[in-house]
Amino acid sequence: MEIISSSPGFSVDYFSFRAQHHILQVIQRQLENHAFRFLRQWLLSDSLAAGWTCPEALELHKFFRFLKAHQNKVKDECFQLTLTALTGWHRVITSIRHAAVHRIPHDRKNLLKMLRGAIEFSKCIAGFKETKSLCRIQEFVKTALSEFDQLTAQLKQKALLKISLCECRPQHLDRRIILLPEAVKRVLQSIEDDFVSKVKQFLRAEFKSS
Repeated sequence: MEIISSSPGFSVDYFSFRAQHHILQVIQRQLENHAFRFLRQWLLSDSLAAGWTCPEALELHKFFRFLKAHQNKVKDECFQLTLTALTGWHRVITSIRHAAVHRIPHDRKNLLKMLRGAIEFSKCIAGFKETKSLCRIQEFVKTALSEFDQLTAQLKQKALLKISLCECRPQHLDRRIILLPEAVKRVLQSIEDDFVSKVKQFLRAEFKSS
């Protein structure tokens, strides 16, 4: 029973690494696009001088340092207010880039925090309209996780029921008890594979034109 209950897929904080890596890569690209367009609007010549000639060349962890170094070159109040708002999202945006590039796993709480941070960051520099795709990712993730939790809860309940039945008749069912953890592991893997597949399908459909 303890072996089954301790399986990672049953943890309330669990989030498939394969799924989150796909999500973080997409979020990173969206943020790079927004940051690139922001710099083209306000600091075009300086950003080109830094070698940021396309969104893919821009590095999010250097974006904030770049803004700080050039903040006094633009006196526009809107620009200065945006910089002030962006400061609060420095850490979470940098962590998104770090996780996406270095394939660092995060639990569910941290990943959802990154998503919220990405949305707020994009609102600051790109406007509400440009955050719609990120908002749809957020809603999809919440729905998909809810479905994942329901399936794993049902699996756990069935496994524990089988254990209780086996304990009532141990002479006849010893082998089933031994094999049960491996069977549960296979079903958990299948549930996770389906979850990852749904994530990939959603992201392809959402960003097929990007």
